[in-house]
Amino acid sequence: MYLSLILLLIVLAGALRTVFEHRWLFIRSFDDKTRQAYLVLTLAAVALLCLGFVDLRRIESFKIGGVEAKLVTLQQRVETLSDQMEVFFRRKRIEVFDKHNWNHVRRVGSWRTQPPGPGQPPSTGPILEVTLEQVPIPGSIEVFEGVLLMPEQKYVVNNRVVRFPANTDKPIDGVTIKYYPRIIPAEQTARP
Repeated sequence: MYLSLILLLIVLAGALRTVFEHRWLFIRSFDDKTRQAYLVLTLAAVALLCLGFVDLRRIESFKIGGVEAKLVTLQQRVETLSDQMEVFFRRKRIEVFDKHNWNHVRRVGSWRTQPPGPGQPPSTGPILEVTLEQVPIPGSIEVFEGVLLMPEQKYVVNNRVVRFPANTDKPIDGVTIKYYPRIIPAEQTARP
C-alpha cells in the first residue's frame, strides 16, 4: 500500500513540476515524452492500492478468455486428491515369507531360459506361488527374493494368488512381496 502511495506521489510531483516549472531532481515535467511513463506509474499505483484494500480470500472465481475457474473448487479438489493419495500410500502392504512361514509358498513349476549360449547349460529355477492376504492391484506388485527384485513381466496374478519365477524354492533369503491392495466397496464384502 505504501508503494502505491509513493508511485502516486511521483506522478503528482511530475504534474506539479509542469505547473510551477521548478527543477526537481529525477522528476521530469508532464509532457508528451513522459506521458506513457506517468500513465504506467499511475496504473501500477492504482492496482497496488486496490490490492491493498481487496481481500483476495473472498474472490471465488475469475474469468479469462471465456474460461471461468472457481478458486474454492480448485483448492478443494487439490486437497481431496492429496488426501486420497495419502490414504492410498498408507494402504501399502508388505508380506514376508521366510523360514517361519515358508509353508505358505508353493512350487508350481519350473522355468528355463531359452537356448543357452555355446558351452553353457540351460538355467533353470522354480516358479513359486503365494496367496496374499488381500487382492492386489495388478500393476502394483513387487516380489523380492532377498534383495533381488524378480522380473515383473513374469508375474501371474489371479485374484489373491501370485505366481513368479524365483532362483530357489528354499527359504534361504526369504521372499518379500510389496503391493497396494484393491479397495473393495463395503456392500460387496457384506454380501453372504
